[in-house]
Amino acid sequence: MTDLLSGSDLARVELPPGVTGFGFTEVRYLLARHDEPAAATAREVLGLDAAPEDDWVLAAGLASLAARGLAVADRDRAQSRGEAALLEVLLSRGHRWTGIGMREGDDGQGDLLVVIEAPGVVGLLQPRIFGTWFVSLSADPAEVADPSRLVAPSLLEARTRHDRLGFALETRTERGVVGRRYARPAEGGWAVSDTLQGPREHVALEATEALVRSVLTAGEVTRG
Repeated sequence: MTDLLSGSDLARVELPPGVTGFGFTEVRYLLARHDEPAAATAREVLGLDAAPEDDWVLAAGLASLAARGLAVADRDRAQSRGEAALLEVLLSRGHRWTGIGMREGDDGQGDLLVVIEAPGVVGLLQPRIFGTWFVSLSADPAEVADPSRLVAPSLLEARTRHDRLGFALETRTERGVVGRRYARPAEGGWAVSDTLQGPREHVALEATEALVRSVLTAGEVTRG
């Protein structure tokens, strides 16, 4: 759609490349369609397990999705489409969830990145203003098989903008927490430990992808 106010102070705010924005009610609606254990875990990881789920919230979410072409009527129920359909797969069929808390220094501004892996799709979700979520989705087989390819660039970009940036990663599966690492900024890389106050090893910036991969794949069982 053409932005009729392009070039003015009221022009549409462009989202980052590859990002789809979802509102609070939209995410709540997609979650409410499912009662699988994976959906319950998604609610917890996203911090929505105690959020209201009144009928008006769900109706508002569906109306918003439909207005954006992301939901249609299918006989007596609605069907999500496009990015909303992929997000619904993530929320209802996820098998691995990773929370990445980022912070600039010990008392600086923080941010959160949630990685959800499901059959055939992987997504990065970040909470933003007014209860919105910025969502990056990929069905690329290489990225689905190795989500660190998506995550590491986000961490490196954040480090470029905030040279005192540190982060903590925690990965869980249906068995519970299976991997956890803490990283503080260090010269040319990160000072990484398995516990918050534990001994640290230096990991170069160019090895960030391997660092993330070691946490995302923790607890995997090799089948012969």
